[in-house]
Amino acid sequence: MAAKTLKRKVYSGKRVDVLHVERDRDAIYYTQQRPEVSEPTLSAIPAQPEQPILPVTTVAVESIAPTVQPSGAGVPLVDTPLQALDVVHALIAHKLKRSLADVSTAKSIKSLVVGKSTLQNEIVGDLHKEFGGKVPDMVEELSLKDLAAVIGAFGGRLGKHTLAQLARLFSNKMPGGFSLSSARSTLQSVYGLGPQRQDALLLIALTMEPSSRLYGDSEAKSWLSTVAQAYAAKAGISYAVTSAGGSSGQTGAPIVSSAEMKKLQQKQHEHIRQQIQVLARYAGMDLREGARLAENEQSRSAEMQTRLD
Repeated sequence: MAAKTLKRKVYSGKRVDVLHVERDRDAIYYTQQRPEVSEPTLSAIPAQPEQPILPVTTVAVESIAPTVQPSGAGVPLVDTPLQALDVVHALIAHKLKRSLADVSTAKSIKSLVVGKSTLQNEIVGDLHKEFGGKVPDMVEELSLKDLAAVIGAFGGRLGKHTLAQLARLFSNKMPGGFSLSSARSTLQSVYGLGPQRQDALLLIALTMEPSSRLYGDSEAKSWLSTVAQAYAAKAGISYAVTSAGGSSGQTGAPIVSSAEMKKLQQKQHEHIRQQIQVLARYAGMDLREGARLAENEQSRSAEMQTRLD
């Protein structure tokens, strides 16, 4: 359209370069060697008093730091079924507000609560919510190991009680943008954990609940990393990451998020558009002349059609 516009008589005798934003990228960004323009050539440009010549301004492009995950992409680990003992141990430790190391699986609920009957009844109720009818009678008399053996196979997924406690944890202690689904996504992409290993890790997270709300994703991810290391120590595993070349190691290639890349491209396109507008004003060109002519033609056509009707 610009080339057609330049063929009009009003532009005869003027030399205007028409650049394409993709094909002429080097010329637009001044990355190629340009011949020096002598002073007489610049002074030979006829003045246009009715439309002052505007100086070419440089529009700064904001530098965007890419989102980097230094740990790279996690190598997937073999997913293992969640065990009843993992759930029982974490559920009771969380209720007693103790760490897993401070709750022996060789002890019974009755010995752990030390005569606190109300607390004992609450734990028994929580077990019934979690496992339903699989919980035996006189459950408080059994050691945690024996209780887990009696429960046996239970589907390998978290029950109503633990899911509710996890929802409460992320609602009350995590920042607004860091949800349970965000945590699971991180555990899969960064640490290579499948759904059932994620459940086992999140049970440990219940026993490592922060004392107050965390602020910002960095604090939340730091806490999740601590929980992940605790799970690795308990499960006897180690995490590995895949570098850019596909090999496993402790560091990976920086990962630029698609959202940041799209934002950078939009800023570049806006910068190019502004440069074109400045150059058009300098050359005395109306970039919308063709569009205005088309609009006028459409308006006249509509008016004639109205008269014919």
